[in-house]
Amino acid sequence: NLYKIAAKNPFFAPIEVAIIFDGEKKFRYRKVIPPKQTLVITKNNSEIAPFHYRWALGDSKSKVANYTYKIPISSRKKYRISQSFNGVFSHSKEPNIYAVDIAMEMGTYISAAREGVVVMIKDDYYMGGRNNYFLDKANYILIMHEDSTYATYAHILNDSAEVSIGQKVKVGQRLARSGTSGFSTGPHLHFVVRKNIDFKTVSIPFMFEDEQGNTFRPQRGMILKGFPPSN
Repeated sequence: NLYKIAAKNPFFAPIEVAIIFDGEKKFRYRKVIPPKQTLVITKNNSEIAPFHYRWALGDSKSKVANYTYKIPISSRKKYRISQSFNGVFSHSKEPNIYAVDIAMEMGTYISAAREGVVVMIKDDYYMGGRNNYFLDKANYILIMHEDSTYATYAHILNDSAEVSIGQKVKVGQRLARSGTSGFSTGPHLHFVVRKNIDFKTVSIPFMFEDEQGNTFRPQRGMILKGFPPSN
């Protein structure tokens, strides 16, 4: 008999999988599974020993591109950054150290800050608050980029997603509308870029670019002006 360990990737993004045999501390096998594919990780003529596995979204060995992100708002109004990198309220721990909160009216259109593929959507929750009960309740859209980083656009309004899983989106394309779902004190957009690094999800510092092409590091209290809608 031939014994196999195979991994099936159900996502429209690469995932990394590692096999750890019981009693061992190091990964024996580690492989990146392309989007929507199934790959054999190992095969043997003898029965395979008990094992467990880890997986994470994206390829940890990919190099982060030097990319400047467009302001993810599809409106020419002005909006204030209420919390930025290393914010004391909720940006002091991974995977949110390099996250930005942009305060805005309920229902403001959110747009893609970078092109990519929609991997996950949650827009079925309508409540929010500061109680820890809401920590895992936020609605969001997750978009994978070509360098295996991915952006999360969180706290979106329930039932407002304008894209679908597997869809390719371009910069400036409308994604959803702002809300206050999940752990939130008021309507805003929580924007963060993340990456898998050795099976740990970490946030990545980034720069914004305004309509005039000026680049800047987002800081608390800054006033941002969105872009006109592209769709």
